Amino acid sequence: MPEASTKNVLLRGVDGEAYGELSRAAKRMGVSVGYLASQAFKVFLALLDAGPQLAGFKGDLPGFIGRALAVEKRRKPVFIRHVGRLVLSREDLEKVDGSLFIFGVGELVFDPSVDTKLFEEKVLRIVDCGKVVIHRGLDKLAVLSKSLFIGEIQEVL
Repeated sequence: MPEASTKNVLLRGVDGEAYGELSRAAKRMGVSVGYLASQAFKVFLALLDAGPQLAGFKGDLPGFIGRALAVEKRRKPVFIRHVGRLVLSREDLEKVDGSLFIFGVGELVFDPSVDTKLFEEKVLRIVDCGKVVIHRGLDKLAVLSKSLFIGEIQEVL
């Protein structure tokens, strides 16, 4: 993914315990608190964007946050994260119980067996991926409508 622009910010009103947990997690992972906070912001924004599809809510921020944990099992997303390269087929998508939330994949490839209908049914969001590779039979706009913070989308024959 292209190098993201960074910005120094001052956040007021941050919960001290939450910040402490985030700081300890960043230290364990060998990354900065800023990097980890940026990743959390991206996931949060993607969940807000997916709110109506995820839980049937209208996208109101307080309502969505308050009810996000009460999502029915059949709508609960399956998280795939931090993979260098991932190829998904029709069989993979049909096996998953719920919708996929794909986060932090270097290169994500949908093979030719994945059609637009199955993609729209099984993929909730694609977030913070370097490259997404699709075939000409998969609607590029459908993929883009479920994507946030993508470096590149490549269409192959």
